[in-house]
Amino acid sequence: MSKPILPDELRYKIRKLSDDGFSTIEIFDFVIDESAKFVDSQEQLTRCISAITRTRSPKKQIENNVQFETQIPEIKQFDNKKYSDIIGSLTEHMNGKKFENSCEKIVTDILEKHENFTNLKNVNNVSGFTNPPFDFFGIKKGKPYMIEFKGSLNNFNAPGETQKRRLEELLERIDELNIALIQLKLKKSEYRIFYNDEMNLFFDGKQMPLEPVEEWLKIQIGKKTEE
Repeated sequence: MSKPILPDELRYKIRKLSDDGFSTIEIFDFVIDESAKFVDSQEQLTRCISAITRTRSPKKQIENNVQFETQIPEIKQFDNKKYSDIIGSLTEHMNGKKFENSCEKIVTDILEKHENFTNLKNVNNVSGFTNPPFDFFGIKKGKPYMIEFKGSLNNFNAPGETQKRRLEELLERIDELNIALIQLKLKKSEYRIFYNDEMNLFFDGKQMPLEPVEEWLKIQIGKKTEE
């Protein structure tokens, strides 16, 4: 039997992250620096993560899961110098919505000039609904896309569990709709974009049960009533 590529402590960390409901891509981003001296490429790291999390997944999930055939998109570069005023005004601790709204010019430039989107619309400014689970609507090669944006000064951030479920629901409801997610590391001039099936790397996280939360709430409500 061949020796595991990753050391035991890193394998344990990956199992723990998987048990906590993190998706393949989120686990990848958590451990990529620690794993650099053990793997030859990000593809090899992805295979290691898949092998470790697969052995802990229910049989039905393994059979239906396509994450093992999906590669993580490459990290691309953009010129952040022309956005220095915008980036200089941002902090990691500012309101998330304000942070992302401030980045609109940067995101639309990348989507149009680097990823060839047209007819971009910021759906946060559309009247008739509030808090949509994605930020932009656009056309690429004649196909409609809902596009989610996650930005940070130094990290690649991922959508939360509730948002991911809402995005999946829209994909199931609307024929011919496509999806993309763009992540930006603003200070490092890096971005990564996921299209359609590549989003399975986000959607494969274990949905966390509500029963423990339900029991905790009941206890809190009981305590409040006693008071």
